[in-house]
Amino acid sequence: MARLSLVTMEDPAAVYASMGPTMLSRQPVEPRRAETEPDPDWDDVYRHLEQQMNSDRQWRWSWWTHWSRLAEYFNPRRYVWLVVANKMWRGGQINDSIIDSTGLLATRTCATGMWSGLTNPARPWFKYDSALSGVELDADAKEWIEDTQRRVYKILDESNFYEQMASMFHDETVFATAPIVVYEDEQDVIRLYLPAPGEYYLGMGGRNSVDRFSREFTYTVQQIVDMFQLENCPQDIQILWKEGGGSHNLEFVVCHTIEPNFPIGKRGKSGKKEGSIQYVPAKFIWREVYWLKAKKSPRPLSKRGFNETPFAAFRWATTSNDAYGRGPCMDALGDNKQVQRETLRKAEFIEKGVRPPMGADPALKNEPASTMPGQTTYCTSDGQKKGFWPLFEVNPAWLPGITQDIAMVNARIEKGLYVEVFMAITRMAGVQPRNELELTKRDLERLQELGPVIRNAEGQLSIILRRVMAIAERRKLLKPMPASLLRGGPGGGPIPLKIAYTSIMRLAQLASEGVALKDTLAIGGQLSSAAKAASLPDPLRVMDLAKAWRRYAEINNCPQDLFFTEEQVAAHDQAREKGQQQAQQPGEAMAMTEAAKNLSQANIGPSNALGALMGGGG
Repeated sequence: MARLSLVTMEDPAAVYASMGPTMLSRQPVEPRRAETEPDPDWDDVYRHLEQQMNSDRQWRWSWWTHWSRLAEYFNPRRYVWLVVANKMWRGGQINDSIIDSTGLLATRTCATGMWSGLTNPARPWFKYDSALSGVELDADAKEWIEDTQRRVYKILDESNFYEQMASMFHDETVFATAPIVVYEDEQDVIRLYLPAPGEYYLGMGGRNSVDRFSREFTYTVQQIVDMFQLENCPQDIQILWKEGGGSHNLEFVVCHTIEPNFPIGKRGKSGKKEGSIQYVPAKFIWREVYWLKAKKSPRPLSKRGFNETPFAAFRWATTSNDAYGRGPCMDALGDNKQVQRETLRKAEFIEKGVRPPMGADPALKNEPASTMPGQTTYCTSDGQKKGFWPLFEVNPAWLPGITQDIAMVNARIEKGLYVEVFMAITRMAGVQPRNELELTKRDLERLQELGPVIRNAEGQLSIILRRVMAIAERRKLLKPMPASLLRGGPGGGPIPLKIAYTSIMRLAQLASEGVALKDTLAIGGQLSSAAKAASLPDPLRVMDLAKAWRRYAEINNCPQDLFFTEEQVAAHDQAREKGQQQAQQPGEAMAMTEAAKNLSQANIGPSNALGALMGGGG
């Protein structure tokens, strides 16, 4: 569960927040003004950024080469070996190393299972709640939280969040690392950008968390103008834009860095450092800079500041201060290489059995000859062996052994990629009926392996959700926070909120709890019936059935707004009781009237007790 801060500072939108066909249609052929005035600090900042990216490239080299092997055998289409502009061969064949697709399909199952288990758009997967234990939120606070949740879900649904998260989980499964950038967008409120492996560099902070993100990517002239607008582009881009036609498709390498907003050393004319530069105003925690690689210009393409982390870096598993993660495909890489080689040899084995290498009499060397069915080859035979004969004959008994070994290796690959976890019901052996509690317990047991991975992913999802909520608040898309949340915390301050996730492991835990609760209520109902039949006290009196009903509905993700609050239930009970009392009052009045009438007609003579009570007969 992650704490959620609702205090945000001013974070002006960048020029690229409005990019799109509408903005591009407003760009003139020539800029309205010449290239803008030079940035006096850009030379020093440019030197700092270029040197830092070169250093990051060297530190990333070993991971970069490892990723190339992972991409070769598990996911070739997502890897960028070299970030070079104008690669006309990018559509070439890239799957030559994959003969057996078991590893590729297993990564697909694992990535899809993570996506549907953590960020499934078909069900609620997170909620906001009070981070203070023992603090009961009032009705206004609960209503505001539920309304905010609905609005955030709508923002995510109408953006490209779920599409990018699906690709992100695939990258994390194969390469164990997947950074993603969250930008404010005029059309969709937010928009996410996922760089391909090979494009990005990461750096670590003192808390062993990723706090520097850099990347190199290729954009065409049209894309650069669309993203940064023509007047902010260097002269090279402006000239190509003016030429039009095919010039708009020429590519450039764009560099991008997001890092903490610390001062940068400034060099004087002598080359020595003299003072420092606060390139982005000090009120911002993060700074971002875009520039063209190897194209020295008077100023960058864009610079801006952030007050909440604008990117998240998903990593499968971490080691010490390594900026990049390690994941399941790294563990299964050896098995995948083995199965590719064995599958190739198996195919050769079968082909040698069907089309073995042949020997022939030298007399047939210059004669028409064929080994195809239905063809005839003529040759003389003087009592000696003539014609064709196989030089190598395979033993069919070897084939089952090869097939079984391939199946064993593929099973190891699927196990390493948690296929049995995500396909637990589909691949369960046997057909006998099973207890529902047993099924949920088995699922929970399998999912324990993914516990640390899920926790790491939830931590990065919290960064994204905090960023989304801050953007929504700045754009006035949320209702004003009620006073009970603003001043209901310790010392009269705001109540801190947390983000609670309903992950696949949490769902399995809830399913186990739900089955246990259902069985408890079923047994309780049977005992209640037996107690009533035996005129014994009802055992259900020891259980709060209303609370149990609410808990069961919560476990099954039933919308809580379908239930009345406890205050509303109490008010309804009072109204119901008052109505019953009012309904009983006419009956009581009628009974009193009838009693008075009977009393008036009663015999009060001295011979009966009533007469004696009334003093009759003296």
